[in-house]
Amino acid sequence: MSHYFIGIQIKPEWAKVLSEWQKELVYRLPYKQWTDKLDFHITLVFLGNIDEKSLDALRNGLQAVTAYAPFTLKKSKLGTFGNKQQPRVLWLGIENNSILSKIQKQVVQTCETVGYRKEKRMYTPHITIGKKWTEQEKTLTANGWNDILSGMPFLDEAFQVDAIHLYKVHPASKPKYEIIQSFPLRGEE
Repeated sequence: MSHYFIGIQIKPEWAKVLSEWQKELVYRLPYKQWTDKLDFHITLVFLGNIDEKSLDALRNGLQAVTAYAPFTLKKSKLGTFGNKQQPRVLWLGIENNSILSKIQKQVVQTCETVGYRKEKRMYTPHITIGKKWTEQEKTLTANGWNDILSGMPFLDEAFQVDAIHLYKVHPASKPKYEIIQSFPLRGEE
């Protein structure tokens, strides 16, 4: 079985800017993994392992999201998950958006029909920049965090989401995420 997730691909202009910024951050933050330029995305649901029968049922159920119209997302703030001095994940947040929330909830409900167990944590839409802090002796100080924030690149105000994607994970590859099916937003609601 392979790992899968459902997400939103970010626009290439944002990916390019974030990738360039990573080249500066790599000297300041000891992350084991930096997201490849072609892998930047916003996860709606991470499924993990799923068998072919469930995958087929999931694909059929996800057709319902095509009833939504394309919508616009904006970035919010830079954030982390985990210990503030050695954060396990560095991410760029996405502003709260009612359409994104509705779609994410619908995707979760669809995934539950094939055995997915809903996350207990609140959904935080974000784009992962780096993960897996590696140097236990190195810490991120308040001054270091302020330097990172002050060097944050400018990103266009918003980008339009016109599809939701089912991704397959290829851990040993670059890029590691393959879109295996897209669900275009057509606005038929």
